[in-house]
Amino acid sequence: MTNRNIEKAAQLAPIVERVHGAHHPELSRVRKITAELQDSANGPHVSSLFHELRTVTDNYAIPKDVCEAFEATYHALERADRQHEAA
Repeated sequence: MTNRNIEKAAQLAPIVERVHGAHHPELSRVRKITAELQDSANGPHVSSLFHELRTVTDNYAIPKDVCEAFEATYHALERADRQHEAA
């Protein structure tokens, strides 16, 4: 799935996981799902990945103890999710 938001999230996710992963273990799965989205074509698999992301991230809720890169990652994923739903 080529999407500017997915590309941005895929760049940030490994960094965010490295910085915040100890306190936010869900970031490992967020990084893996983001990589899968980056490599996937549109289809039912993409919908299930976004569904899992919404579950893992509590609908992209941003914790209070995180940096701007973490926020940017979740915002980019949420925008990509909305774009996918609208398509």
